[in-house]
Amino acid sequence: MTPQVHHLVTGPAEHGVVRCARQMASATASPVISDFREVQSDIPIHVHFTDRLFGRTADAAADAFIASARQHRAPITVTLHDVPQASDGNAFEARKACYLRVIERASAVAVSSMHERLLLEDGLRRPIDVRVIPLPIDSPTSVVEADSTMSRVVGVLGFVYPGKGHEEILQAMRGLDTDVTLLSIGSASPGHELMIDELTRAAAQLGRSFDSTGFVPDADLDELLRSIAVPVAFHRHISASGSINSWIAAGRRPLVPRGRYAAEIEANSPGTLWIHENSVDGLAAAMADALRCPNNTWQQPGVAPYPTVAQAAALYRALFAEQCSRTAKKLPDGRWVVPGNRWDLVPPTDRQPTVSVVVPYFEQQRGLEYVLTALTAQTYPASRIQVIVADDGSPVAPEVDAFRSALDVTVVRQSDLGFRAAAARNLGASAARGEILCFLDADTVPEPAYVEESVRLLAALPDALVVGRRRHADLAGWTAEDVARWFGGRSSGPPELTEPRWLREGYAHSRDLLDSDRRSYRYVISAVMSCNRQLFTEIGGFDESIVGYGGEDWDFAHRAYDAGVVLAHLPRAVAWHDGPEWAERTGGDRERKNVEAMMLASRITDPAARTLGLVYDIPEVVVIVDSAGHTSASLLQTVGSALRERECAVWIHGPDAAELRRPWGDVDQRVRLGQPNDTGRSHAVVHVRGPVLFGEQSVRRLLADGTDRLTVDVGGTGSVRVCSSRSSARAARWATALGSTPQDLAEELFGCMRRTGVEFGLSIGAHQPNLAW
Repeated sequence: MTPQVHHLVTGPAEHGVVRCARQMASATASPVISDFREVQSDIPIHVHFTDRLFGRTADAAADAFIASARQHRAPITVTLHDVPQASDGNAFEARKACYLRVIERASAVAVSSMHERLLLEDGLRRPIDVRVIPLPIDSPTSVVEADSTMSRVVGVLGFVYPGKGHEEILQAMRGLDTDVTLLSIGSASPGHELMIDELTRAAAQLGRSFDSTGFVPDADLDELLRSIAVPVAFHRHISASGSINSWIAAGRRPLVPRGRYAAEIEANSPGTLWIHENSVDGLAAAMADALRCPNNTWQQPGVAPYPTVAQAAALYRALFAEQCSRTAKKLPDGRWVVPGNRWDLVPPTDRQPTVSVVVPYFEQQRGLEYVLTALTAQTYPASRIQVIVADDGSPVAPEVDAFRSALDVTVVRQSDLGFRAAAARNLGASAARGEILCFLDADTVPEPAYVEESVRLLAALPDALVVGRRRHADLAGWTAEDVARWFGGRSSGPPELTEPRWLREGYAHSRDLLDSDRRSYRYVISAVMSCNRQLFTEIGGFDESIVGYGGEDWDFAHRAYDAGVVLAHLPRAVAWHDGPEWAERTGGDRERKNVEAMMLASRITDPAARTLGLVYDIPEVVVIVDSAGHTSASLLQTVGSALRERECAVWIHGPDAAELRRPWGDVDQRVRLGQPNDTGRSHAVVHVRGPVLFGEQSVRRLLADGTDRLTVDVGGTGSVRVCSSRSSARAARWATALGSTPQDLAEELFGCMRRTGVEFGLSIGAHQPNLAW
């Protein structure tokens, strides 16, 4: 069982960061500690960090955090508060260095706004992997309208400190009647107590009064905030604001200057802010309007502030869950299903499944004899090996009789209708009896341990698609007897030729494909490829419409990846190709490669294959929009915004979908009604609920980090759920055997990240948007 995350909370109880930390600890049912040493080092810890609570200086705060964290083995996740920004003045560089040290030590980092994340990236001058978990907002208990008895008070909530905007608010009040007073709700920040007297004097010089409430208990705060005529938040150096959230939680629409953070709140919680021009004059005009139209400072019915405490807690629980290690799951037959691409988690097995070696052939008698000779020398039991020679229409059938005494050899043939290696391999596979299919080209000679090494992982991992190491040698003038002597240790090998650099580097950078991603299909070569026969059939084998040299292995591997296979390179499964790589033999052939590229682009949803603006039958992304709760106009906005992504097809489902679409009058073939039957060839399926608006690059950003399962909160009323085809396919394959549901198993094997819409440029649209022009 995964240990429960403990929340480290340090500092005075009234401090905003401490209050936030305790609220999130309570909402996630997490124990609270005040020191790392209070728990064992294998207990995960979450820290709400601001340098002002951890040390007298930024350097001291970083030192204190690092010293404690260094002794801890379990993951330490961190929420950064009060992030450094240029307005910190002389302290900026020291604070920036402090926060960078904390980020580098943490296993995962969150901030309370996209604005804060961008401040960090600007300050550190590089993108960083930081989550956005907005400060929670309590939903108003009731909707209240202004009445004529409300006091004529402009209210500012929060600690008093330079940059809070009090001085500017006084200046903006010059045009208001002098009976309108300024009230500061809260106490002075430590070290700035003199500001209260300074503000009192400044207000008196302007002929009006200023007062400060001091600390206000939570039980009394809502009532006070509801009594204010004009709620104002004119922060000059904002990162994330609990005071703005408190106004919203009281049902108010505070006056807030236009800016990045205000736009973010409005995207998350439409209708919660009164946004004015970011100037003293802009504030003055807004305050005058607020006094004339007091009802506009109250939220209207139907406004849904985001996130609630429960929604913020769900984001934190998902973040904590991501830090937990996922494990392999044992199938009833003793084989294993692994999370992600973690073939390294599979325990050793002594199973020796039957193997069918499929050798596509065309007029390569000498090379075939090399291969068959090498197969007689395998360390894997000959009784477990079947050899199938799949002849692609040679005028003369391959001669294999000389090897029948040592090998179980079958020859299958097809007509000569051109270079049809894909069809030949499928023909060979159709004659296979083995549990494992091992594909070897007729000019690729396996070392004695080739089959044993290829089968080792496949015997335990039915989802695996493995590729051996193809080396190159000059076998000109050799005979089958020479091969026998070489592998028997009685002579040296042939002259070795250059190994393709792009392959060697691809395997090295991916740790033999352990770190596979959706572009790793390029490193799967059919000449040295093996997989489970049942899996091969399920994927559909090679595409027989591919005729000519090359491309069929990339197509197969790409489909296999989206079908949930686990890719692995086995460097000890070595086979020697007779001659150099094709490009080295010919110097390349641009026309042939272009034909191959055009053919693959229609089949492979890799963005690198589709750069010329065409639309294909197989979209990279399928977007399924739930029409529930939509008007015709809002649904059109959601669908239209999703279609900003060219590699996208949209399905609209719901009992009213057709009726809602009818007024559009469109003939767009990318938009269909109902739900798709099969999305397996597409990279991902995106489920949309609510009036979600996709930004220019939103779909791209949703796919960018390679996450297989992602749920995105879009404000309080919308959601986007991304499911990769590979995670869905693997879970569907094994859910019944493992006694689970496909969705639960997919999340167990691939995790489920939870994020906020502002991170991806997603926002909530209006129920009845203005489509007029």
